[in-house]
Amino acid sequence: MAITGKPDMLIMFTASFEAFYVILCSSSFEYYEHKRHDIMTYRNLDEYLIRLEQAGQLVRIHHPVNSDLDICTMTHHAQQSKRQNRALWFEQVIGHDYPVVTNLFGTTRRMAWGLGINQPSDITLKLESMLNLTGLGSMGIGGLIAQGMQTLTMLRNAIGINGEKANPPVQAVIWRDAPNIHRLPILRHWADETTPNITGAQLYITDPHTGEKKTLWARALVINQDTLGIINEWGALDIPHPTPAVIALGGDPALIWSASVPLPNYIPAHWLAGWLRDKPIAFAQAISQPVSIPADAEFIIEGMLTPQTTSAHTIAGYDGTYIDVQPLMFHISAITHRQDAIYPAIIPVPSPSEADHMMHMAERLILPILRVLFPEICDIHLVDGGNTAIIAMKRCPHGHAQKIMYGIWGLGQLAYLRKIIIVDESVSIDDNEAVADAIQTHADPHDIIHINGLLPYHHGRFGEKIGIDATAKAHFYHLSDIKTPRFITPQPNRGGFISWRSDGKKK
Repeated sequence: MAITGKPDMLIMFTASFEAFYVILCSSSFEYYEHKRHDIMTYRNLDEYLIRLEQAGQLVRIHHPVNSDLDICTMTHHAQQSKRQNRALWFEQVIGHDYPVVTNLFGTTRRMAWGLGINQPSDITLKLESMLNLTGLGSMGIGGLIAQGMQTLTMLRNAIGINGEKANPPVQAVIWRDAPNIHRLPILRHWADETTPNITGAQLYITDPHTGEKKTLWARALVINQDTLGIINEWGALDIPHPTPAVIALGGDPALIWSASVPLPNYIPAHWLAGWLRDKPIAFAQAISQPVSIPADAEFIIEGMLTPQTTSAHTIAGYDGTYIDVQPLMFHISAITHRQDAIYPAIIPVPSPSEADHMMHMAERLILPILRVLFPEICDIHLVDGGNTAIIAMKRCPHGHAQKIMYGIWGLGQLAYLRKIIIVDESVSIDDNEAVADAIQTHADPHDIIHINGLLPYHHGRFGEKIGIDATAKAHFYHLSDIKTPRFITPQPNRGGFISWRSDGKKK
C-alpha cells in the first residue's frame, strides 16, 4: 500500500500553516550561500546543529507540536520545497521534555557537511586515495586476499585504537528503575502506522556465547513502556537466543550515516565513521548490558533482544509504501541520555527524502569497489529506499548487462536488491524520465530477467527479482538467433580394431 502523502486535513492545515509561518518569518531562515565551507568533523550532534544554524540551514519551530503525525507532515512539506528545504528543530513537543530535530541530511550539501566533506565525490576520491585500485581486476584470488588484508590494516591504522571513555556524556541522566520509553518523543509518521516507531536507530549487539559484535541499521517499534519491537532495515535479524543489545540515537553525524551503510559484517560502522573523521569514535560501557556504546550519542536504550516476535504491525517504509512486520522483542533494562538531549528522527517519506541523500552518499562509497569487480560500470544510483539500482554501463557486447546483474545479486547486502536497471553511460541515471525512455526504447521482452532470490525482511525475505537491460544494442538478439548445438558423432573405425602392447607398439 502506497503512502499517499495526504494526512488528515485538519492536521495539514494547523500544523503545516504554523510551521511555515514560523519558517517564513524567522530571521534565521534568511537564505544565503557560502562559496566555500571549511571542512570539519563533529564530536556530537550539538556541534553539527550549530554548524547548520550558522549556515542558515536550520530553522527552529517555537510553536508546540504533536509527535503524532504533525512533525512528519511539516518535515515532508519542507523536503518538497527546493528553496525552503531546511533542517527543522521542534523545540516544544506536546507531552515530552525533549526537542526533536528532523531533515538533518535533507540536501546533498547538508549530507556532505555531516561527513566532513564538501561534495559526494570527495568520499570516492578519499577511498581511491587509500586503496590501490589499479590492477585489482587482474589479480588472482591470492592477490585479492592480500590486498583485502592490507586494506583492513590501513583502515584500523586510519582510525587508531578506541579506548572506553569515563563519565560519558550520554550517561549524564540514567533511568534504570522502571525505564519508560513513552517519555521519549517517538513519532508516528503516517496515519496507517499502527504504532510510533524509532527511525535511524543504531543497533549494537554482542553475542553472549561467541562474543561477536554487530552494528545494524534498525527500526524500533513501541510495544509498551518497557518493550520495543526490532527489525533490521537491511535484511533478516536472526537471533538464536536472548542477546544483550543497545539502541543508540544521535551522536556524530558520520556515525549515524555509517550505521545506515550496508557494510560487510567484518567492517563495523564505527570504523567507517572514524576513517571519515580521521579520528576514532569514543565508546563507553553500557550500565546494564555487556555492550560498548557510543559515548557521545543523545540517547541509549539498553536491553535484551530475544528470538520471540511481537504481533504484526504496519509501518511506513523509505520507498513510499506501508510494510507489515513482525519484529523481534526487545526488553528494556535501562535508558540513559545527555543532559540536554535532542531526539533525532529520519522521516520515512516518498522521494525526495532525507533517506535519498543518505543512499546517494552510500553509492559514492561502493562505486570504486564495483568498478574493480565490473570494469563496465560507470555509475550507480539507488532508488526506492534502496530496493532498486540503476546502473550506467559502458558500451559492451550483448550479455555484459546480464553479467553485471547476476554479479551484483551475489554481492553482500546488494543481494537484497529487488530491481536492477542497466542503461548506457550517456543516460542520466538520476533522471527518471531519461531512464524510463531508455527502457521504452531499448528493452525488449528478452532483455528482462525474472529470478527468485533474497529480499529484505519486510518484503518477505525471498521472492521475485527483475533485471532490465535497457542499453542500446548493435544487434537485437531474439530466441531464434540462438543456434542449436550440433553434437559430434563418433565415426566407425573402417580399418578394424588396433590393439596395443604394453610397450606401446602395434601388435
